[in-house]
Amino acid sequence: MITRGPDFLRQMANKLFDALVQGAEQQAQKAPFTVETLRQLVEAMKTASDYDHYYRASYDSLMKVIEEDERRGARVNAFGRLLVHPLDTQFAEDKLDRRLIGNYFFFVRSLFGDEVDVMAEEAASIAEELRSSGGGPLDWAQYYADPRVKQIYFRVVARVIKSFRIFETRKEWAMKVMQHDPTAVGLSSNVYIERPFEGQALPFGDREFYLFFDGLIRPLARLSPDDAKLFKTATGEDASRLAGNFLAELDQHGPF
Repeated sequence: MITRGPDFLRQMANKLFDALVQGAEQQAQKAPFTVETLRQLVEAMKTASDYDHYYRASYDSLMKVIEEDERRGARVNAFGRLLVHPLDTQFAEDKLDRRLIGNYFFFVRSLFGDEVDVMAEEAASIAEELRSSGGGPLDWAQYYADPRVKQIYFRVVARVIKSFRIFETRKEWAMKVMQHDPTAVGLSSNVYIERPFEGQALPFGDREFYLFFDGLIRPLARLSPDDAKLFKTATGEDASRLAGNFLAELDQHGPF
């Protein structure tokens, strides 16, 4: 099993230290060992061809570790990026604070519980499949367009809408969740985003509430016929009707 990058670098360094100690022991058997002797030994190790094979093998192994880390990052990131994708514009234009993303993940987990881990693994598997078939970095546009990925997102957003059956009550709860400023937020049971505690509520008032949920839900009212069928398959619901009812409530509470 390939170790993580920092661990591998430590292993490389430890082998060199072992070689240095071995060389020092051999030198000490010939003559009194001094700091100058140590310096000469280290200089010899810097240029000795004896280590060329070790460096080449270590480099190849390190590249494998880096590639594995990149794949692992893509897998962990797949579900989170799917959830955030509809809000990319709002975050990019600073209409919404990016610190809210972690609270959004918590909001989703509160609705799904351990189902989040199942969906995250499903999203990760699709991402890895697409990356492998492409022979390079994952094409995120291709990932978002994959019907299987769309169905995962549709299941999430349908559950979000249904949680607002009593709109005012759920709105108050959602705003408290989104205003919380934790020091760690979890996307899955073993993946957390750490951040410093700032000791203040995050900016999530009526304006942010409207922008956030409008960005998530309104696209469902404009789905293509094919995507509308996917939504029905994934959720058993009619996207236009489900989104329309939510948006009617949202527009009444909008600040604009």
